[in-house]
Amino acid sequence: MLIEMQNILKDKKILIGGGIAFLIIILAGGYFVLFNNKSADNPQPDEEQEVILTMSAEEIGLTLEMGEDGKEVIMNVENVEGITMIDYELSYTSEGDIPRGAIGSVEVTGEPIEKKITLGTCSDVCHYDEGVSDIKIILKVTKADGKVYQVEKSLEE
Repeated sequence: MLIEMQNILKDKKILIGGGIAFLIIILAGGYFVLFNNKSADNPQPDEEQEVILTMSAEEIGLTLEMGEDGKEVIMNVENVEGITMIDYELSYTSEGDIPRGAIGSVEVTGEPIEKKITLGTCSDVCHYDEGVSDIKIILKVTKADGKVYQVEKSLEE
């Protein structure tokens, strides 16, 4: 009988120890989940995040027009004073609602810019997109002082 009592007490100690260990694991997991979610809900601001300055299309004299044959867009920038570089991203939709685009750069030499941008792809032979709509251009304008500005314009249809 004494041995049975010792086994029962030993089993109770094991059960109590196991229960305490289980409780510690649950509390630690809850703590981790609670504080992990708070940081995801309230992200800290990135100190190296670049502020994007904007300019209007009118400030640089930006115009867009469709080429006579409908196979290109012509970008004109009249006021290039203080500008050293222009990077562009032209986006549009072609027949079948397919998103398309073109990217490129223009080094500014002090003269007004006229850039013809093909609506399609060219290597040995050009394949032009049909049914083009929703034409929009975003420019990254770099000034002589190193500041970078963003300019947006859509082609009025």
